[in-house]
Amino acid sequence: MPKYHHGDLRNTLVAIATELLITEGIHTLSLRKIAQKAGVSHNAPYMHFADKEAVLVAIALEGFRLLSEEIEAAIAVVGDNIRQQLLALSHAYVKFAIAHPNHIQVMFCAYDEAKYPDLCTASQLALHRLLTIVQAGQENGSLIKGNSYEVTKSIWAMVHGIAAISIAYKTSIMLPEKNTTEDAVSAMVNLLFDGISRHSNA
Repeated sequence: MPKYHHGDLRNTLVAIATELLITEGIHTLSLRKIAQKAGVSHNAPYMHFADKEAVLVAIALEGFRLLSEEIEAAIAVVGDNIRQQLLALSHAYVKFAIAHPNHIQVMFCAYDEAKYPDLCTASQLALHRLLTIVQAGQENGSLIKGNSYEVTKSIWAMVHGIAAISIAYKTSIMLPEKNTTEDAVSAMVNLLFDGISRHSNA
């Protein structure tokens, strides 16, 4: 368990909150319990967080940062091929969701955008990365023309749906003939890519 070091209480509290989120879930998380785990007074967390929601926002920010890092790392190894980039991003997204289901729950809670502008910005990073791939595909002729934002959100909706189903059930519930989550993701992304690729409308 993370230990409190003078001058680093905020990070310690976030680390402990993340641990509790993973082991006990979002509903039992409280500032009092976090303080107890950190070995500080019940009032100490309020020096950094106004309430439980503020702690959840800090966890969500870290989650989006980690997700963006994993997506960038996955895309970096596949080169400029648009299909391969979409596959890499989709695999990274679903893999992250399965490995961090409680983070995903916190990341996609409804928060006040005006109150937490940094979270709004962070939450758009992965979606913006997908948008740049779609726009690149439209520019080089590998994807259909049209509203790039609509295409992007259609892909995101499918990938996020796969992730949500994989967390709640098993990916095999969608495609029973596939042996792994990776196989199911590849099959569905390839099917969507073929539908939105330029040659499909030729």
